[in-house]
Amino acid sequence: MNTIKRFVVPLACCVSAFAQARPQAIRISAGVLHGLVQHAELPKYPEEALLSRTQGDVIFKVAVDKFGKVILSAPVEGHPLLVAASIDALRNFQFQPFLLNGETVQRVESQVGFRFSISGHAERTSGKVEYLSSVPFRPEFRTGVVTDKGVLVLWPRKIAGEEPQLPPDLAGKAASVYLSITIGRDGKVQDVKVLGGDKPFIGPVVAAVKRFVYEPQLVNGERSVVTTEASFHFGQRH
Repeated sequence: MNTIKRFVVPLACCVSAFAQARPQAIRISAGVLHGLVQHAELPKYPEEALLSRTQGDVIFKVAVDKFGKVILSAPVEGHPLLVAASIDALRNFQFQPFLLNGETVQRVESQVGFRFSISGHAERTSGKVEYLSSVPFRPEFRTGVVTDKGVLVLWPRKIAGEEPQLPPDLAGKAASVYLSITIGRDGKVQDVKVLGGDKPFIGPVVAAVKRFVYEPQLVNGERSVVTTEASFHFGQRH
C-alpha cells in the first residue's frame, strides 16, 4: 500500500490580500492547540456527577492570548455539572505562543474537549477525565484568521478526493513534491503549479490534486478564489 507521510497546507501560505494582512486573531484546530499545551490540569470529577452517574464529553470554544493563557471559554456542549468543573480546570491551562510567519499571534481561537467517564458500581464507582486531543469538526469553526481590519477569512478545507497513488516502482521511496494550488469559488481546483520536487512523483501527485474538492475560502461569508501551497512527502528520509 502506498502511503503519504505528510500532506500540509501551511496556514501562512494563503496568497490573498486578506491572508497577507497582519491577523488580529487566528483559528486553529483542537489538534493543533493540543500540541501547544505546556501545562494542563484535568478537571476533577464532581461528586454530584459521580453519584448521578453523569458522564460524557464537554466541548468549549476558547480564546488564548499571546502569553498562552485562556482568556475566554464558552461551552458548546456538555452537562452543566461537567461544564462547571471544566471551566475551573481551563483557568490553569498554559499553552505555548502560536507563531505565524515567525511572529506571535495576539489571540488564538480553538476548541478544547474533555471526556468524563464512569466505571464500577456502588462503593467501587470511580470517575475518569481525559483531555481530547481532537474535537469533532464543526462547519462553523473552520480554520482561518480575523485580520486587523476585522475581516473573517476561513481557509479552504479538503472534503473529497483520493490521495496520490504511486506506481509499484516508486512505493517506499523517499520523495517530496511542492505545489501551488488555486481553488475556485466552487471548491474545485482551477490550477496546479509545480514549485519543486522529485520528478517521478510529480505526475501522480498533480493528477490526484486536480481531482480534490474543497470547502472554498470564505471572506466574511462570501466565497472567494484563493491560491495556497501544499507539500506531499513520501517514505523515510535518512
